Amino acid sequence: MLHSHFFDSAANQPDSPALWVDERLYSYREIETRVRRLSAGLAAFAGSACTSRCLLFAYRSVGAYVGILGILDAGMAYVPLNPKMPAARIAAIIRQSGAPLMLVDRRCAESLDEVLSLLDEPPQIVLLDADAEESQLPSPAFSLMQRRGAAHDIAYILFTSGSTGSPKGVPITHANADAYVNGQLQLVDKVRDARYMQLCELSFDPSVHDMFVCWANGGCLYVPENVDPVGNASFVQTHRITHWCSVPSVAGIMQQMRKLPAGAFPSIRVSMFGGEPLPRSLAQAWMRAAPNSRLLHMYGPTEATVACTCFEVTPEFLDDPQHTVIPLGQGLPGVELMIVDAELEPVAPGQTGELLIAGPQLAEGYLSSDEPGNSRFIAMNYPGKTAHRWYRSSDAARETTPYGIVFQGRLDTQVKIRGHRLELEEVEHVVQAASHAASCAVVPWPLDEVGRATGLVAFVTNPEVETTHVLRACRQRLPVYAMPQRIVIIDAFPLTVNGKIDRKALAEYCARGEVAA
Repeated sequence: MLHSHFFDSAANQPDSPALWVDERLYSYREIETRVRRLSAGLAAFAGSACTSRCLLFAYRSVGAYVGILGILDAGMAYVPLNPKMPAARIAAIIRQSGAPLMLVDRRCAESLDEVLSLLDEPPQIVLLDADAEESQLPSPAFSLMQRRGAAHDIAYILFTSGSTGSPKGVPITHANADAYVNGQLQLVDKVRDARYMQLCELSFDPSVHDMFVCWANGGCLYVPENVDPVGNASFVQTHRITHWCSVPSVAGIMQQMRKLPAGAFPSIRVSMFGGEPLPRSLAQAWMRAAPNSRLLHMYGPTEATVACTCFEVTPEFLDDPQHTVIPLGQGLPGVELMIVDAELEPVAPGQTGELLIAGPQLAEGYLSSDEPGNSRFIAMNYPGKTAHRWYRSSDAARETTPYGIVFQGRLDTQVKIRGHRLELEEVEHVVQAASHAASCAVVPWPLDEVGRATGLVAFVTNPEVETTHVLRACRQRLPVYAMPQRIVIIDAFPLTVNGKIDRKALAEYCARGEVAA
């Protein structure tokens, strides 16, 4: 079970630090005591309400981490809600989750009314505070016995951008997550006095890596109050962080702010980047700033549990100027990869095709059986491969020697912005509904030096549209990274030979300066 990694370390080193948050250090014993108290009440509630899911509305507090472990220990799956998201999006996730119970910390309680006002059937609320944990839940006999569960039980549900206009839930089982954690333990040697830093939000799957790989190693998770690329450097130095994990964009901002001088982070032993392409120039700057660190480039969709491939960046690799972007590398232990053509047949060595992913980290499908994306989980047998179920990533890739898989772009309209996965159709649904335009298209713009999207531009055909109204609607329904930077009114869309909107031509308008973004 995923949470057993924490409890195993708590049993072996109860007085070691497990969590630094809210300017305070907590030992494994302290966290375990809080977790057991909470899980006892949750288990009693789950037994009476027949629920297997619990929402978590908490932000960078001890309650957030006690909540996750308590939910898991009670035999339920946690569904994290990001308080930075618009209330309408949070409400949509709550409805889809079907969870009847929500744990809320004091910080998020202030914005709870706005979210609940959008729900016809709001969940039961339990405030995550030391005094409230016992009073708002049933109080069975306190027990330190770890609760039983099965590996196929769902551990957590994360919601990603959906092409139908609504976020889609990805249930990850204990077996999926445990396979990932064990793969990481094989990949990286244990570091004495390990100190992991959590930069991402709990609704973003690298948080699973930060928490459970850290606790499996008997380390301490350090949680800064605010995620500020400018303040990251001083936090690493002050707390002597040993393990770094982020999207490349975070390090890129630090580089722009001149926070990556040579030797800046001597304490870091392992650096992991993923979620978007890692440019060679940034990898070089990071290796100079963290000279004692291994540098690992990770790749993987949420459906394959955090990350499923890894490439270790070496100085020798970076010395070759032909390597402008870091490869995806090889599959993690147990992961199988295939590159196939449009008919799902293997391509010739070195040829580009769609990357398929299989193995114990692969989810069973999406939360909703009606989700169109379920068609991307396919049953296929390939010579030399043991897997029978595969996930169509829609990522174009090719295999090289000796560097493994190399990313070649997307085969659909999905983009990554600051590491967040985004379906352009989701933004288009919001823009079209607000603009009443006959046609709408959203394109990623501008792009950085390696072709990563840093923003969005929306094109609409309604000449009477009020762009300020559309932008306001976007702010109410979309996360910040999915907000179009500009709404552009266009007389008619350029079309491809197949009669579809020519997104490439729209991007060229932007590139020529005809659209300022």
